Amino acid sequence: MKRTILMLLLGVLLATPATAKKGTDLRMYSDFERAVPVWAEGREAEKNLYLAFRHVLDVGKKTPRTLVRLAASTNYRLTVNGEFVAHGTCVAAHDYYRIDAYDITAHLREGQNVIGIEVAGYNVESYYLLNQPSFLQAEIIQGKRVVAATGEDEFRAYELGQRDKEAPKLSFQRSTAEAYSLKPDYDRWRKEPDWTGAEVSLARQADKQLIVRRVSYPDYRLHDARIASGAAANVYRFDCNSSGFLGMKLHVAEAARVRACFDELLAADGHVNHGRLGFDASVTYDLEPGDYLIETFEPYTMQFVEFRTERGSVEVERVYMRDYCNADVWRAGFHSGNPGLDRLFVTARETHRQNTLDVFMDCPSRERAGWLCDSYFSARVAFDMSGHTRLEHNYIENYLLPERFKDIDEGMLPMCYPSDHGNHNYIPNWAMWFVLELEEYLHRSGNRQMVDDLRKRVYALVDFFRAYLNEDGLLEKLPRWVFVEWSEANSLVQDVNYPSNMLYAEMLDVAGRLYDDETLARQAEQVRQTIRRQAFDGRFFCDNAVRRDGKLELSGKHTEVCQYYAFFLKTATPETYPELWRMLMDEFGPERKTTNPYPDVPFANAFVGNYLRLEILSRAGLAAQILRETVAEYTKMAEQTGTLWEHLSTAASCNHGFASHIAHVLLRDILGIYDVAPATKTVTLRFLDSGLESCKGSIPLNKDSIDLEWQKKDGIVNYRLQLPKGYRMRIDLNSLPCKRIGR
Repeated sequence: MKRTILMLLLGVLLATPATAKKGTDLRMYSDFERAVPVWAEGREAEKNLYLAFRHVLDVGKKTPRTLVRLAASTNYRLTVNGEFVAHGTCVAAHDYYRIDAYDITAHLREGQNVIGIEVAGYNVESYYLLNQPSFLQAEIIQGKRVVAATGEDEFRAYELGQRDKEAPKLSFQRSTAEAYSLKPDYDRWRKEPDWTGAEVSLARQADKQLIVRRVSYPDYRLHDARIASGAAANVYRFDCNSSGFLGMKLHVAEAARVRACFDELLAADGHVNHGRLGFDASVTYDLEPGDYLIETFEPYTMQFVEFRTERGSVEVERVYMRDYCNADVWRAGFHSGNPGLDRLFVTARETHRQNTLDVFMDCPSRERAGWLCDSYFSARVAFDMSGHTRLEHNYIENYLLPERFKDIDEGMLPMCYPSDHGNHNYIPNWAMWFVLELEEYLHRSGNRQMVDDLRKRVYALVDFFRAYLNEDGLLEKLPRWVFVEWSEANSLVQDVNYPSNMLYAEMLDVAGRLYDDETLARQAEQVRQTIRRQAFDGRFFCDNAVRRDGKLELSGKHTEVCQYYAFFLKTATPETYPELWRMLMDEFGPERKTTNPYPDVPFANAFVGNYLRLEILSRAGLAAQILRETVAEYTKMAEQTGTLWEHLSTAASCNHGFASHIAHVLLRDILGIYDVAPATKTVTLRFLDSGLESCKGSIPLNKDSIDLEWQKKDGIVNYRLQLPKGYRMRIDLNSLPCKRIGR
């Protein structure tokens, strides 16, 4: 593994443009010229130490191009003369740190300028930010010259004492909550060149392993909230569920404590239930009299904000959001002429941009964690929206870089990463999804080197599962958190869980294809045959078998999602199980919730059953059914929050990254851009009978795009297609009759 990591780092350096040090690509820096990592002396492991770094930069009448380059643990906020510039970090694997770089020239003025960098050294375990020693490594470059660097007394550091060090964690998955004691001049340090304060003695920290950022910088657009109609007093509403930094302009007439409480939904009583997701979604400020413009340091997700004054007098003058979202999403498009369908695309894009900043997050609210399985679906959308795989490259690279993953069993992969797992928990199923995604990543990227570098990690995973194979060659009594989906299926995961084994068979099959291993392919087919023989009861596939007196006995339970696993993962096909297929197509789906002809089959949920259903509908070419069911299931989400949900109900997160896969479905199955293969420069079109008479849309492809528009007339699809130079088009065999018009 050490050799693999060294080769990867060498590849990064070789891939870094020679002009990167001149600042032509601010995502591709992999080193500093003079800066070294520093932190408050002897306090790098201290919990929740919040430091303010600053440098006063003199600028003449003619301002040369000025860059700030930095890396940190954990999060930072960069300002110039008090004006927001950027927030980070871009996450990486344990013991690795990505370098960010910002052009601040436009923020500078003639004379003295205050460059401020706030850094939160959390030093707590979370799924969001790694528990690693705190540091800042930063330098300012004007033209070709470094004019200030940490470690050379040019950055001064201060412990302002404004943030509550004893605040609890925000949630189990995230780091420390925000609570502050402020005076009206709380931010003078980052605005006024002549400000002075008690300095913190800095010490050089251990050298860091630095790697490139690679992914786009965030979208920081501002948008205001308005007073929410029909809600309690002091409740504000954003146009849709939003993720970023909550901003507020306040006038404090009498010393006060105010809490900003937020959530994605409004409770029935007109107030904000800030504990709905199982944590305290709020920030607290103790404020002396005066005027304030405040932004949260950490990003949050909300549609509604309620200000609760616990003492004193506070007037809220403005509420706004500074987005902290993926900026690389705006070139893809979908227009069908069906307002509901078009709105779903916009909703899916909004969901995606809030969940794909630097990893494939499950949700931007309670966790901000990069989960496997979620990433399998989100990565497809990322390619559709951006036209490249840089984000997925980072995500997979994070799983490659560590020598080993601490706190989980040898050979297993973390269920989410970069994350801390001090409780030793993992989801064995999610490691299988990683292998499935790896094959699709190869197809999207053509990056064979990454796949080869991960060979040992994949085979270590195969070896891990061998210890749990029973006499039938099936996985039995898998450890830790065996997860199928958010439904009754999750109560049926032992002793032999058939959906898990269906996934295991597909993992073996994919690994066999990736590494040309016939032994794994044969094992995959044997597992499938055994599942067919054991689990199918003549009507449905049973979810699990329980060992009693040494023998396996079917539980007799069969869930809807189990059937979708069977067809999605090739244990079953419409041809081999025609009656089951007919039932699933004709009697399951959204309409079953009213008719429910199978009350003994527990419903599937959004994650992942409904999305697997859409996948098998797609394989069958049932575009009209896809359209009908998608509108039926997800329109309420678009209308209620403007984002797509973790569950089909509001019981959990109402902004979940995997759910943006709806955008991929619309582009693939309704528009007809069925497949894009950059390695062979081939675009496959498939026109299906969706019931629409016309559609148009675009998928970016690096700096170019695939632009498709069609109208249906007399049973023929007449289409216009614009492809990037060097690309060729093919028509899928299952397509409707079609004719290309124009060029």
